Amino acid sequence: MKTLYLSLIGIVAHAALLGQQDVVKAPGNGGENLLYCGQPGLLQQMQAEDPQRYNSYIAGTSMENESVAGERSNTIYTIPVVFHILHNNGASNISDAQIQSALDILNRDYRKLNSDVNNVHSSFLSITADAYIQFEFAKIAPNGACFEGITRTISSQTSSSNGQAQVNAVISGNNVYQGIWPHNKYLNIYVCSGLGGAAGYTFAPNNEGFGSPGATISATNMYYNGVFILHDYTGAIGTSSVTTSRALTHEVGHWLNLEHTWGNTNNPGVACGNDGVADTPVTRGFTSCPNPSAAQNCTSGVVENYENYMDYSYCSKMFTQGQVTRMRAAIVSAMGGRSNIWTTANLQSVGVGTSSSLCSADFEATQTGLCAGTSTTFSIINTSTAITSYSWTFTGGSPATSTAASPTVTYNTPGTYQAAVTITTASGNRTITKAAYITVAAAPVQVALPIIEGFVNTTFPPTNWSITNGGGTNTWVRNGSIGTAPTAGNSVRIDYYNTNAVGEVDDLNTPGFSLSGLSSASLTFDVAHRPYTGQSDKLEVLVSPGCGMPYEVIYSKSGTTLQTETGNTAAYIAPSTWRNETVNLTPYIGNSQVSIKFRGTNGYSNYIYLDNINISGVTGSGANANFSSSASTSCVGQTVTFTNSSSGATSWNWNFGAGASPATATGAGPHTVTYSTSGSKSVVLTINGGASTSNQTVTVNAVPAAPTVSVTDNCGSSTITATGSGLQWSTGSTAPTITVTNSNQVTVTQSSQGCVSPAATATPNPKTIPTVTMGTLAAVCVNDSPVTLTQGSPAGGTYSGSGVSGNQFSPSTAGTGTKTITYSYTAANGCSNTATTQIVVDACLSLETAGGNLFAVYPNPTSGNVTIVSSTAIDRVFVLDNVGRIAAVIDGGQATEVKMDLNHLSAGSYHIQTTIGSVTKMEKLIIQ
Repeated sequence: MKTLYLSLIGIVAHAALLGQQDVVKAPGNGGENLLYCGQPGLLQQMQAEDPQRYNSYIAGTSMENESVAGERSNTIYTIPVVFHILHNNGASNISDAQIQSALDILNRDYRKLNSDVNNVHSSFLSITADAYIQFEFAKIAPNGACFEGITRTISSQTSSSNGQAQVNAVISGNNVYQGIWPHNKYLNIYVCSGLGGAAGYTFAPNNEGFGSPGATISATNMYYNGVFILHDYTGAIGTSSVTTSRALTHEVGHWLNLEHTWGNTNNPGVACGNDGVADTPVTRGFTSCPNPSAAQNCTSGVVENYENYMDYSYCSKMFTQGQVTRMRAAIVSAMGGRSNIWTTANLQSVGVGTSSSLCSADFEATQTGLCAGTSTTFSIINTSTAITSYSWTFTGGSPATSTAASPTVTYNTPGTYQAAVTITTASGNRTITKAAYITVAAAPVQVALPIIEGFVNTTFPPTNWSITNGGGTNTWVRNGSIGTAPTAGNSVRIDYYNTNAVGEVDDLNTPGFSLSGLSSASLTFDVAHRPYTGQSDKLEVLVSPGCGMPYEVIYSKSGTTLQTETGNTAAYIAPSTWRNETVNLTPYIGNSQVSIKFRGTNGYSNYIYLDNINISGVTGSGANANFSSSASTSCVGQTVTFTNSSSGATSWNWNFGAGASPATATGAGPHTVTYSTSGSKSVVLTINGGASTSNQTVTVNAVPAAPTVSVTDNCGSSTITATGSGLQWSTGSTAPTITVTNSNQVTVTQSSQGCVSPAATATPNPKTIPTVTMGTLAAVCVNDSPVTLTQGSPAGGTYSGSGVSGNQFSPSTAGTGTKTITYSYTAANGCSNTATTQIVVDACLSLETAGGNLFAVYPNPTSGNVTIVSSTAIDRVFVLDNVGRIAAVIDGGQATEVKMDLNHLSAGSYHIQTTIGSVTKMEKLIIQ
């Protein structure tokens, strides 16, 4: 009798919620080999050693499920990831390819791109959810160094049960940057060979102190906000397997604040509980994939969500809508620094996505799976940095090297090949290498349809069929005594009853065939399966639409969806019930090199039987290919959309011409295409495998280079000149030369044949014109002595004007009247400015002759003080108002010059009367 062990191979483990690692059971000859929680008191240890963190931890696990302020529906949050590989030169030093597999699975599961989600139990199919969360390798280390998102540390701590010691080993000994990797900038994933009996663990979002923003950069925060995983639970290849590959999906769920579906314990199957999410039913959890009828332990008639990623069954394949809401609430919360990790500023700083950093650069090929003798085109992506040179190497390719920006390479020999490029920029160079990047397949033997195989012939595999053995001695074999009509007595089967290599994959491959010229096509086959109670095998059908192109899952059933008879614990030696399956191949019509594989995945359940495999098609007729394009003329880098308008089409094969991305497409579309090269592009649509073809030409013009720009900085303005055609300035001008009076940046593009160049940038810096002032000058008499000029500012300038010599103004030289004096100043930058003022030169009685005696009054007008001068002695001076009354008088004392203070008099018109000897003279005086 088959011994049933608790199949926890795929259990996803953690230490969140109670600080415990999950119990993991590994297969071993059908018996039990339990890996218990090595440190069940982790949370208690946190509570004792860091009570503030413990309080924040509890607050984090109680975070609201509903969307919080700032969370944007369907916004894709990108998480930068670093895999820290901790090894001691043993198996845990897993390959880059295995790590890439782990990242791919995370993205597949969190974006609901896993094909098996379509086989979720009907009770939950409508609430399976896309988390809109994706993961990318970080490309910039904390010290600014470029790396590929992976660090490697040689240390005996790889098998330690002390997670903080493992983190410390990474900090002090990794090969990229020895220091703190901030938990609020990176999702740190530690890959080890031992975790104290766990497959993996993590903690829910937590801070270093209650209410803290979670931004403290420390080794402790790295530990409490990182994910720990065993190497053989990382990815689906290498030391891991498909069955263990979703451990990381489970752990990251805890990192995003999800609990186990049965609650915050580490004991599935013991007591019914819930996870605080409304749409996951109360459950006690499962340690293997049950029949739906056996998954109703807590509420009568309610099937429990045993296929949830947060359960312990290895048939997990979904998150619910409620769980997604809870995770998205966590990702926008400051708890544990989660709200910073996906921000644009942080993604730029760690090199995720397109940036000006050389570290973010990557390359891609238009097709990585090829048929021998075909080509693919390589290009650089994810950087806005100007690249000055390229140096490509293509193992197995022709050419083997290239210096082109986007080379096209042909591969003639089947195999798996490396590609690499060294790019150079003004700031340095970087080499990017991708091992096993290009897979080249030999063209399969083509056979004509229909393909009808009932395994009657004793030759196995049948002619032109093949088997891909996933490991071990067990694989697909012919059975010469069991089958179903019309070929009863013959079939093919695989034994998962006696083989406990859970997760092992074996393929039965059909010959190649063409679906060209058909209007419809289908695959039919008979299947028989009775599962072993509590265990679940899987059968999938995969199709490759062309030689070297990846296989796509078009049929997937497991457990109760696969069974044709109710499960029990007996070996399924004589199936009595078969089910005929039909798979539609019409989406692949038009492809001339199609191949199919039947894939079995071992769940240590029971035998799977196949019989009567038929592939057939119907020849198309009456179809007419036609399509339209959004533009007949485009530019390199712009998009052109092609819209199908064919009639009678059941399949579509597009070829968009040289330099197109994508180069080809299937499906009706519309298809949006970008061209990387200029020229006349021939676009071809073929429908129904060649039944009708339509052609159009799109002219793609080159994008001109940015204009050449020169700047001349003048005093108070800058002159900017661009050389190019069809110029367009950011100021709105289209002239070749513009003048600006500020230092704001301006841009200019040029256009040619409707294509606009990148913008050239100019930064003007007009020279500053000095500010010059000139003070006022009091009125003077024409006979006054020269006036010294000091009124100009800033000092160091020059004076000019009538009567000016150096810094002296001579009234007699200037003559009477209002005179203008100009002050000119030149700054150190060569820029000049001027200021002017005026000075009044008065005649001051013009020294009238009276009886031979000369008499003069100045200044006149006056503000209060006047001087009377005469050529002879002055006896007396009277000031008379306008009605002749004496307003002031002074004895001249026989002096020739008399000064009078008239500030006490009101403004107005007066007369000065003087007595000089026997002569009396009168002169009008104005007091202002």
